[in-house]
Formats: sequence, C-alpha cells, structure tokens
Amino acid sequence: MNPESGVVGIIGGLGNEAMTDLASKINSFPNSKNHSFIFYGNSRLAYTPRELKQIWNPTDEPELRRHDTAVHTVRIMQYLGCHAIGLACNSAHKLFRKIMSDIPVVFIDMLYETAHSMKNNTGTILVLGVTDLVESGLYQNALQACDIATTKPSRENQDKIMAAIYDSQFGIKTARITSRAESLICEVIRDEYGKHGCRKVVLGCTELPLALNNESCKRFKHCGMLPVEIEVIDASSELARALVHYSGKRQLTPVHPENYKTHHTDWFAPAAFIIEDLAELVAIQKSIFLFTTRFLKKKNRSITGSYLHLPTLYSVGDIADIKARLSVLKISIYKHDSTLEQQLQSVFERHFASMD
Repeated sequence: MNPESGVVGIIGGLGNEAMTDLASKINSFPNSKNHSFIFYGNSRLAYTPRELKQIWNPTDEPELRRHDTAVHTVRIMQYLGCHAIGLACNSAHKLFRKIMSDIPVVFIDMLYETAHSMKNNTGTILVLGVTDLVESGLYQNALQACDIATTKPSRENQDKIMAAIYDSQFGIKTARITSRAESLICEVIRDEYGKHGCRKVVLGCTELPLALNNESCKRFKHCGMLPVEIEVIDASSELARALVHYSGKRQLTPVHPENYKTHHTDWFAPAAFIIEDLAELVAIQKSIFLFTTRFLKKKNRSITGSYLHLPTLYSVGDIADIKARLSVLKISIYKHDSTLEQQLQSVFERHFASMD
C-alpha cells in the first residue's frame, strides 16, 4: 500500500451485488494494490420493498429517511479515514451530490467519469437505468456537457428494464441473473437500436453490468440477441478506473457520526470484516448472499430488493486505528472462516426483525 494514495471509500447497499462487482473490477487493476479501501454496503439507504415503484416528495418519510441515512453513512466513512468516496449506484448520485458538497472528502462521480471517458464519441448514446435516473436527466446532462447526443428507452421499453432489475421472480436484485432478465434487456437494446441507430449503450444502473458483461455480450451477439454493432459502456468500470487512479491525502477533521444521527436515520450496525485483499471481500460477500437466501427460505421469504440485504463493512489493507474506531461505533468484527454462517445467525434474526 502507498501511504500517500489515501484511503478510498466505496458506498454500496442500494444493490449489494453491484458493490461486489465493483470490488472485482477495482481488483483487476494492478495499481489497486496501492490503496487501502473501506467498502460499506449499507442496504438501509435503499427503498423498502413497500416503497419501491412509487413517487415520493422530498418531505415524505422515505426520502427523509434516505437523506439522513446517507448523511450518517458518509460521516461514518469520514470517521473511518476515507480521503475519497465513490458510489456503487448511479441513481444515488442525485442525493449524494448534495450531501458531499458539505463534507471535506473528495467525491469521485461515476456519471462525470463515464461522460468524460466518451468525449470523442460520435453518434447517439442510449442511456439505460432505473426510471428515476433516466427521467432525472442526470446522465443525459453529463453526456450533453461533453457534446454527446443521447436517447432513452420508450415507456414500454423502460418498463421492461425495470422488470429486469426489480421483478421479484426473475429480477437482478433477487441476487441471481436469469435468462428472462437477460432477454428483456436485449429486447430493449435491439428495439432502440432499430429506431435510433444508437450503437453505444451506457449501463446507467450498476445492476445491469451483472447481466451485460463482456462474456455475456459475446454470447448474446453470437446467438442474435444483440446486434453485433452494439458497444456496451459499463459506468462501474469507469468508476473503478477513477478510484484506483485517485491519489492524494488531505487533513481529515475527526467527527463522530453520532452527531449526524436524526430520528429519520435508519441505522443497523453492519457486519464488519478486516481483510487483506479485495478478492476476499468478493468471496465473503457472495457467501453472505447465499446465507441470506437460505435464512429467508426457512422463513418462506425471498430477497425482494436491496433493503433486505445484510449491511456489511470491509476494511481492506492497512488502515490506521480501524479496530478502535469500529469499536467506538459499536460495529462488531467477524472472522471469515467455516463458522461464518453460524456467527451471523443472530445478526440475521435482528436484521429482519427490525423490518417487521
């Protein structure tokens, strides 16, 4: 680790699978070894299953909860020593941009990084993502600032994208990739390509690259599910590149996150792990997905959205005073061994009981 590179923080939880995918992408860069990382998958930032697919005003409780939980989450990252922070979620940038402007930590913006990686593009770009993101114009504005023309799916096609991400039977957020989700996404791209001729597609949701990665795209093109001319732009890969190239330390002002809790803050202490490398993070997180599925199956339940995932926190590499700081925050540290599922049983019980 290069002590001058600073600690890089990644906030996930609005799609814990996406955070794991981002960790794998960061790990693919040799210079990722120059950094220490803190990954915080705080699923309490997500909408609850009952809140999904509804329109909320800023003064409604779901938005107040998410805002204050986001502030508390960022202050935890600051307290743990992060010098820069990235988000493993595209649509959350609207919320976090406002919050980060008041916090002395560098914010590495995935939308900005993606747009600037395409500065010399010609032709129209298709932007895919959740409805809130697509309708907000966040990606369109970032791309248009680089003189890049954009289009978005028709209403019918947008409904297909939302089903591919959120459907409780086959959506990506069920923590598995199904042929139905893959088929819907490919249908949308084929249709929009036919109408607009857009040869490049920005995956503006960190769930989408889980279904449309390099290998699956080759397969889809080979069997005719995708036009061979299509180039997929993975925004999370651009974020990974920017995070590993970050360099710089600034004097951090120690603040206790408890000072930023409100009655709207949705807090459940994450299960924490102190590990040496990102590959171990990926292995642990995948195991926890499996444990969660098994736990819920015994209760005749299933994963129906990001909110149901267990909050987790990973300290990767050499980070000063990390054990002491986690102790102050009353965050328990767990061992990655054959007893992990047993260690987490009482945590699962409390986690799901807190939602009832």
